[in-house]
Amino acid sequence: MIIPKKVLLTISIVLFSFTSYSLGRTIPISKYHLKISKENLRVVEVNASFEVQESYLEMRPWGFPPEIERGWAKFVDIKSVTDSKGEPINFVWNDELEKWKLDISKNSLINLNYQVELSHDKYNWDAGGGIDGRPTVWKDNTIFWVSSALIVFSEGHNNQKAEITFDVPKDWKVSTAWVKLSNRKFVSNSIDELINNLIMIGHHEERLIKHDNMSITIATPSNFKHRIDLIEQSLEKVLPAYKNIFGELPTANYLVCASKNTIQDGEAYTNSFHQMFIDKDLEYNKMVWANTLAHEMFHYWNGTNFIFSDDYAGNYWFSEGFTNYYSSLTLLRTGIINEEEYLRFLAFQFSKLHYSQINSNEKTSLIEAGKSKINNWHFIYGGGTSIAFILDVQIRSNTKGRKSLDDFMKVLYSKYGKLYKSISIEIQIEELNHLTNSNFKSFYNDYIIGKDSLLDAIVKACDKAGLAISHYQSEFYLTPKKDKPDSIYQSIITPTRYID
Repeated sequence: MIIPKKVLLTISIVLFSFTSYSLGRTIPISKYHLKISKENLRVVEVNASFEVQESYLEMRPWGFPPEIERGWAKFVDIKSVTDSKGEPINFVWNDELEKWKLDISKNSLINLNYQVELSHDKYNWDAGGGIDGRPTVWKDNTIFWVSSALIVFSEGHNNQKAEITFDVPKDWKVSTAWVKLSNRKFVSNSIDELINNLIMIGHHEERLIKHDNMSITIATPSNFKHRIDLIEQSLEKVLPAYKNIFGELPTANYLVCASKNTIQDGEAYTNSFHQMFIDKDLEYNKMVWANTLAHEMFHYWNGTNFIFSDDYAGNYWFSEGFTNYYSSLTLLRTGIINEEEYLRFLAFQFSKLHYSQINSNEKTSLIEAGKSKINNWHFIYGGGTSIAFILDVQIRSNTKGRKSLDDFMKVLYSKYGKLYKSISIEIQIEELNHLTNSNFKSFYNDYIIGKDSLLDAIVKACDKAGLAISHYQSEFYLTPKKDKPDSIYQSIITPTRYID
């Protein structure tokens, strides 16, 4: 294997004790030391020491194209595994389990040495979710990593912490989603945070913004640093609006990686997201890039950390669709876009849904569609957005304006999300019924669990909201009715409780 000689990134991981206990014993915490020199950019040498909960080593099992055998492990070469006394431990890759099997007992301390080659950007990553989630080296020698591509770990206690220290050239920056102890030292609070986040290292621009106890770092490579002000201004408006919806901004450290590309896309992780921008006329196409920005930020609450379902794929209609609904609505509520842009966007969501339903060879439900997200992209996003709009209208109508979809989201966050409880379809129906003193079971059975067309429900919701709707085949057009200035639609778009 030929390795380009640019910069060498060395990661050392050692173990230290922590005052957390499991079954009467101290839970060990991993300690990571990452060293970078200027000889080889695309090789990471890792030295690690940690407790093996089970007799296996593994890497996160998703986020890469399925045709890449072994996934992230394809780019990893384990050199040695030893016990706490330095004695060699036998290891072998198990194709069936897609893990390394260790010849050692459970709850043992090991020392691990391996190398990671950053050659991911030589592969087509479309089937892995897109290049926004692919490690790469940009032209200014800034390194973009997904932590799942770096970390070999042993599955165990999810709340296991790790301390990560970077030893890099003095003129380099290190941007992560982890808690910052100093410019070079960070702490992750769980295995999920450790293996499911982003890292940017090198000569990039960095900006820190704070709202309450939430700190957000914006990191951009040098060729996109002139746009960091625009991104910051948008987030400064979006975050208070999200606080209004959920009642608070959680204590968190968050990383936004923003880069220049020829395509527009974004991907969210546990405490971070990466957004790619087409750097042209950004001041005039906020409906595109600002909606993606607001969409990925909303995922921090919906679909990633708090409001989630154990049926991950079956919940895409909610995690993506409701996020889509709120990202565009928030842009309007905060004045980032105008009403005409918003109505075009909402009409387009109706169009995507209806086109998917009338042109599908085989009918499917929104829940079933999640099993093949890529093939049902328009149906999931358009359908979920349409469901959110219909429910928002219906909640306001049933409660005579006293409650809204905002209140429903706040209930899910405070009652389940903050306790990290999975939210099932049955829970959604129960909370909606309680919020509105009505029954939404048949609605869910028909349009979410079932396969009924949503066209009539959309038309009725628009009429009830005070929107004139016209459509021809899959084309939809929306216009506010002038004779209803106090309509439900106006109450939806008006930030009456918006916190500035």
